[in-house]
Amino acid sequence: MNAAVLLSACVAVLQLGIGILLLPVSRAPGWSGARVFSVIAFSAAGYSAMNITTAYVPLSDGIRAAGARTSFLMAGVFVAAWLVQAYGDRTGRWHRVPIWARWLAGAVVAGGFVSAVTGWSIVPGAFTEIDIAWAGVRYRFATQTALGNATAFLDLAAVLCVGMSYMRRRRESRRNWEYLIGFSVFIGASAVEALVGAGMLDFFFMADIGFLAVVIPMAAETVRRFVQDAQRLAATSTQLTEEIEIRTQERDEAQLAWIEAERQASVGRLAAGVGHEINNPLAYLRLNVELIGEWGREHAAPPDLMESVDSALDGADRIRRVVDALRAYSRQGTGKLAPVAPEAVTQSALRVATHQLRGAEIDLVVDEAPLVMGEEAKLVQVVVNLLLNASQAIAEGATGRKGVITVRVGGDDEGQARISVGDNGPGISREDLRRLTQPYFTTRANAGAMGLGLFLARGVVEQHGGSLHIESTLGAGTTVRVLLPAASEATASALEPVMGRVGAPRADVSTSPARGVVVGH
Repeated sequence: MNAAVLLSACVAVLQLGIGILLLPVSRAPGWSGARVFSVIAFSAAGYSAMNITTAYVPLSDGIRAAGARTSFLMAGVFVAAWLVQAYGDRTGRWHRVPIWARWLAGAVVAGGFVSAVTGWSIVPGAFTEIDIAWAGVRYRFATQTALGNATAFLDLAAVLCVGMSYMRRRRESRRNWEYLIGFSVFIGASAVEALVGAGMLDFFFMADIGFLAVVIPMAAETVRRFVQDAQRLAATSTQLTEEIEIRTQERDEAQLAWIEAERQASVGRLAAGVGHEINNPLAYLRLNVELIGEWGREHAAPPDLMESVDSALDGADRIRRVVDALRAYSRQGTGKLAPVAPEAVTQSALRVATHQLRGAEIDLVVDEAPLVMGEEAKLVQVVVNLLLNASQAIAEGATGRKGVITVRVGGDDEGQARISVGDNGPGISREDLRRLTQPYFTTRANAGAMGLGLFLARGVVEQHGGSLHIESTLGAGTTVRVLLPAASEATASALEPVMGRVGAPRADVSTSPARGVVVGH
């Protein structure tokens, strides 16, 4: 096998492989234009295969003649497909090609078909031989007729039209430059083959290289588009996955918000009902206790009795404040706001809760804190709730060490007021910590707790524009921080604080900062 046969065979196999790979690609959605590319590759492979008949010596002249006739058909199909590709769109649809280009494509295919069927393009029994002595190659090919030469010139004219199309669009993309270079090589290779056939040049037939020069950019574009589509598909898939996750999260959040709203609505209805049911009996209970007190003062009743009456009145007042807080929570935003001193709120809460805190040591540190805009009663109730929770945690986790409730009042780095209540009780697990502010969730259900305390406290704090944070470590205790935004200077100076400094609570209070749980901000 000589070098010319080997060259034509290798080019034919390469182009045939490209065409076979393009067939399944053309069946993919959006890739119908690849069918035109596959026709180009198959026709180019067919032309190169027919070129083998011109250089393979053992073949008969009949086979050489058939190969020459078939070459005209392959060249016509090749050029027509390029006209569709150059002047149509990416879909390769025939009706998108300009009318003149369709006529030209039809003409070159018809010329090739007539030449292949009738043999009018070659002289019967006439063959031309050319020896390339330096390469050891002998070409023997059928002599062309005037019709064959006209058909070849028509194909060449169509190729020039294709090249002109890419010349006009060369600035649109790099792809057009690649095609333009490929067709320049194709025309140059065709010229070399014509000169060799005329005996004016001692060289190989170069048409195979010319065909390959325009097939390679086509294959490169297909691979490039395939990679781009794959990247877009991957990006779209990632985007869809992210959107699904976002939509799923939004759905879950909406569902949780709906459940939360339902729970808050039920709490509001419960609070309103409790307030209505308790207020009436509380009113005549307090009235009767006051009557007993008046009778005792008039008849010089024993001091112990009068102290009990005062304690009963104080208890009734505390019940009233709790009921008022519940009722206020059920109609959020109806209270009157005024500047409140956080340290005064804390002192008042300690005084209210002092009877339940006698089993624990109170470690109180009060630093300078900004005034906050709020409702005193609601904020006091929040701190009371935190103090009672800390006291209950210490009582449940008694291990022989003295229970300490750490209370800190001050400001943080962002200018907010901070009130923190901590204990050295048993702590709370991470799983329970996530649900601690949900309504009706409690870790002390066996002790009769309803799980509304922290939920209501969080609601009050958020109504005041603040936030409630809980930190806990098993075996070390729990700390709850209340952060409230500071009142503006203009607002604070325009109104008097609703509550001034009050006396220290009657519990065992230590101002040593070294005790209890250290609370950061």
